Amino acid sequence: MQASSVPNLSLLNAVDIRVKMMITALASVMTVAISSLYAQCFLFAVSFLYLLMIRRPKLILVSYLLFLIMMAIACGFGLVLAHFLPMMGKGMELKSLAVPFMRAFTMLNVVLPLAFTGRLQQILNSLQKLKLPFVIYLPAAVIVRFIPTFTNDIKQIWESLKIRGYRINPWTMTIHPFQTTRLLFTPLLIRALKTGDELGIAAELKGLNANTSAIKKDPPSFTKKDYAAVSLTAAVLVAAVILQIYFPNTSPVLMK
Repeated sequence: MQASSVPNLSLLNAVDIRVKMMITALASVMTVAISSLYAQCFLFAVSFLYLLMIRRPKLILVSYLLFLIMMAIACGFGLVLAHFLPMMGKGMELKSLAVPFMRAFTMLNVVLPLAFTGRLQQILNSLQKLKLPFVIYLPAAVIVRFIPTFTNDIKQIWESLKIRGYRINPWTMTIHPFQTTRLLFTPLLIRALKTGDELGIAAELKGLNANTSAIKKDPPSFTKKDYAAVSLTAAVLVAAVILQIYFPNTSPVLMK
């Protein structure tokens, strides 16, 4: 199993994994609790700056393109349903979709740094320190580590197709759907299943099971960078709450 490599120049490598997990958890709570479009835009902007700190521009670009494609597909199905159920058409307006889409992008912005700057052992140790049940912290750690590992699998499959002379693009995917399924989606499915097994085996090899502890030693103390990250996160949350209070239902002019 090929491990993902993260540039040493990333500032997030110096931040404790527990702090990054806390940022992800708080972001998930705030995106659900906040309904103001101004507040959601603010959270998205700050979280995007946080994402840029991993210094993986190609990864960010591809992730956003895939997210936009999935949202476009979801909107397409919504429009089809609205044609048969007119009452659903009200929920397909741009102003109604802005906040849910912002929530999704904000979560993408905080999950990717956690996945690409944290090792499996660190995530397991931190989750187990929270006294979570085995059936919760093990799948959670595997899911987080699945993202960078599966990204490498996609690169390998894509490079193998290029070597064999196949060109996969939107046009060929449209006119040759069965060939695309055979050459691209089937290998991806097989690799996804194999990657999940490998991550589970990796956890077992680290001495983890339902009756043992994955913790080898006490985690290191927080550094100044960790405290600075916590303080900055608190300030962002306070600012988002203030925007929610003063602009609870206000939308920008372009959304009216």
